[in-house]
Amino acid sequence: MKIINRTKWDTLDLKKILTKALHEEEKIEGRLSNKGYLEVEIISAGKWNKKFIEYFKSKNRDIPEVRKAYSGYAYINGDYMKLRLPDTNIDTDKLAKLFIHELKHIRGFRHKDMISYIEYNTNWAKDYIINLKAKIKKPKEDLQIKRYKHVLEMYTKKVNQLKRLKNQIKKWESKKKYYEKVLANGNIKGGK
Repeated sequence: MKIINRTKWDTLDLKKILTKALHEEEKIEGRLSNKGYLEVEIISAGKWNKKFIEYFKSKNRDIPEVRKAYSGYAYINGDYMKLRLPDTNIDTDKLAKLFIHELKHIRGFRHKDMISYIEYNTNWAKDYIINLKAKIKKPKEDLQIKRYKHVLEMYTKKVNQLKRLKNQIKKWESKKKYYEKVLANGNIKGGK
């Protein structure tokens, strides 16, 4: 199972709970034949779309600042699913139920063939914690050292260019001397 995580949640924590959910689901439904090809993309639920904003306004209700939506889709008999998770406080029980629900679609089930996702036994999911991704801080490079390295690099480049130019000048000077000598002696070949 390949997990493509486009959220701020830790990928390893997500993988642990999704792998456990897969194993629990396999105990009931049997081995998933294409789990090696299963691709799970996880994205943020994001902002409210226009339809929900209009609904809240029509009911004269305040629009919540944070969208706590859990949703997803999977292709029937496919090998791809997309899960949308909230940006704050993930309920691992809801995540496990959502994942199992989408797995059912991958197995070929339609909604009419499934039990309600609420009935899935995911008590084990409460033992899991999903943390935020660790922020990796790059050490700041000293600006003066960076500039000094650049100066050394440019100096070396220009010295090498100067050496090549000196060699070219030597070559052309010898050719110039040759032709001046030939012309001075009057030994012009191929001339009219």
